[in-house]
Amino acid sequence: MEREILQQLPKVELHCHLDGSLSQKLLQKLAQQEGLPQALVKEAVVPENCESLADYLRCFDVVLPLLQTAENLTLAAIDVIEQAASENICYLEIRFAPELHREKGLSLAEVITAVAAGVKQGEALFDIHVNLLICGMRHHEAAVNQAVFQAAADSAKEKVVGVDFAGDEANYPPAEFGIFLAFAKQHNLQITLHAGECGCPRNVVESIQLGAKRIGHGVAIKDDLAAQNFCREQQVLIELCPTSNLQTKAVASIADYPFRQFFDSGLLCSINTDNRGVSQTNLTQEYQFLVEHFALTQAEMQQLNLQALTHSFADEAVKKELAEKITQGYQV
Repeated sequence: MEREILQQLPKVELHCHLDGSLSQKLLQKLAQQEGLPQALVKEAVVPENCESLADYLRCFDVVLPLLQTAENLTLAAIDVIEQAASENICYLEIRFAPELHREKGLSLAEVITAVAAGVKQGEALFDIHVNLLICGMRHHEAAVNQAVFQAAADSAKEKVVGVDFAGDEANYPPAEFGIFLAFAKQHNLQITLHAGECGCPRNVVESIQLGAKRIGHGVAIKDDLAAQNFCREQQVLIELCPTSNLQTKAVASIADYPFRQFFDSGLLCSINTDNRGVSQTNLTQEYQFLVEHFALTQAEMQQLNLQALTHSFADEAVKKELAEKITQGYQV
């Protein structure tokens, strides 16, 4: 498939971080407003010699100081939605950690409201449906994560449909967060969790046992057939992020990337950017990667996007509407 065709086909993205997905244009604008040197913005892009997830995450040290006001958070949401809509993403879930945007005094509720305002404006401007996922951070104190999840529960009218835990997976296993995930389920918040990004398939299994219906990254299960079987049995979808996974060394090389292994064995998968700004990618480029290295067909791409939609946290009316749009879009 040619890139132009890939870009025009309707797509669904479930794993997209707000702070990691800003365009260079918006970053430069926000840096100028904050009186920061324009050259600093270049440091918000993953280095070519990235050695690890920790190395990758340093890029966020540049971005986060620019996202500490309600106005900038609203602009960020609109920016990400505009990028997604330009490549015919018809449904998008944006995730963010509200606690990381409070350095200038915003409350958790104000952070969520500001991002939701951008979503509402973005949906009005572009032909796209968008929902929000709230992230707790693994390394934060329990009281902080408790407040974040309470804010998520209080924000159902603000496009918030689910929760996640992100951050240092290696040192903070899923079992430590069971109480928060139980709280989320009690408040009808759906759960997707980062797991299996740092070489531990057991984290994927534990995350599912704690209630996760989707797994962010999950590539560590490529060498664990029992974990793969458990995912299939539980009908859990793996949110693959190919470019990011290679940059962070979650997978050593393209030859080791488990897309074809997962897909052909019946594991439910979706394709995502993770951080389109930091990784300098977009969803069209992710699919181009699969076409070039794994002989992805148009029929398989349709299947991936319908799977993503089915396992999205959208309501049933939106799923029905977009399933028809996707099916029609792939008949051309």
